[in-house]
Amino acid sequence: MAFGRIPRFSPSFSPSEAWICTKHLIGIGGSDPLVPKFEREFASFIGAKHGIMVPSARYGLYLLLDALGVGEGDEVIMPGLTYFAIPAMVELLGAKPVFADIGLETHVLDPEEFRGAITEKTKAVIPTHLFGTPCDMDAINAIAKEHGIEVIEDCAQSTGARYRGKRVGAIGGHAYYTFGLTKNITTLSGAMVTTDDDAVADKIRSVINQSGPAVRSKAIKEAATGVAMFLATHPWVYWWSVHPAIVVGNALGKDPIHERFGEEERTYETVPTSYVEHAQARDIQAAVGLKQLNRIEELNGARIRNGRSLDEGLAHVPGLMVPTYPEGSEPIYMSFVVHHPDRDALMAALRKRGVDTTTGYMSDLSDHPLFQRFSRPCPNTTKAMKELLHIPVHPNLRETEVAHLIEAVRAATLETTPNSGVS
Repeated sequence: MAFGRIPRFSPSFSPSEAWICTKHLIGIGGSDPLVPKFEREFASFIGAKHGIMVPSARYGLYLLLDALGVGEGDEVIMPGLTYFAIPAMVELLGAKPVFADIGLETHVLDPEEFRGAITEKTKAVIPTHLFGTPCDMDAINAIAKEHGIEVIEDCAQSTGARYRGKRVGAIGGHAYYTFGLTKNITTLSGAMVTTDDDAVADKIRSVINQSGPAVRSKAIKEAATGVAMFLATHPWVYWWSVHPAIVVGNALGKDPIHERFGEEERTYETVPTSYVEHAQARDIQAAVGLKQLNRIEELNGARIRNGRSLDEGLAHVPGLMVPTYPEGSEPIYMSFVVHHPDRDALMAALRKRGVDTTTGYMSDLSDHPLFQRFSRPCPNTTKAMKELLHIPVHPNLRETEVAHLIEAVRAATLETTPNSGVS
């Protein structure tokens, strides 16, 4: 049980993917083109007609919006709780990001808030399947169809999740995914867009084909990082090295992991040069992706088992709010997010019990300095950002660790909740 120490995440990257990387880097990985194969197999897995690998999810979103004709004077609706790069890409195209509120317990776009944000200028909506929880796509699709609005599913945290039996990304017509090292499926770096529209696919593929290949040194760096992450989160390493470093960092007011994998929030004046000049994926990325695609049901299955245990074990803890899920949603539990009125105290109490947590990388963008001119009241988003905390739910947790985790969260919550009877 890692001596009672539980990391906030553990990568899907494993020794088998490391061996694949090694073979390709030393030139014995084979000569068959693997990127088209991975694109086809990924699209088939999702249930979409086309899949195109892209260097990042944000660039994939940019290409989808551009191919759909989104531009100056248009509006694009998105949840208030999201990643900064999404409104940044919308604004880069000359369009206006419009924020709509989330369900407080589901954390995903509220369909009626989406409806209320529509104007005659609305061109598209980006329902984000946040934390691995599918949105209410029946309602969102119905509203979008009524108003002639394009639907682009944000599947960056939900690859493999289902809504009423269909995988997310195959429901709205267009979607994008990301395959970074901390995701539930990785290709070292890079992303994918899927679409059922032939013309959209042709436009995006044309842009990618005019570019050059991804930088080889980046693949080497990411492969090394993946191996390091695998080792660092292994129970026999984590307890004596990484966890003490996190404790010291937190005592100094820092989060070493967040600083390593986070990025500064910003807007863009132009598309980053690296995306434009090095947009084509390499075979090493596709090779890792194909291996991961073979394992994704196993990896997601472990997340689902752990998440359901947390659902049950934390359901009735005074002072703690656990997530709910839209009817028909089959989440993959990319994150398990709870709410607590004193989040910092809960984090500290869990740290004393060996449980590492995080507030995540999402922001309340409905009232954010970067997008102040687009500010729009989203009270659930604002409240969630003050209270939410990510509890470990990754697929490498063992049954004993999940049990320890539940008991630690229950005890820490009772300790930090006013009027709980615990001092």
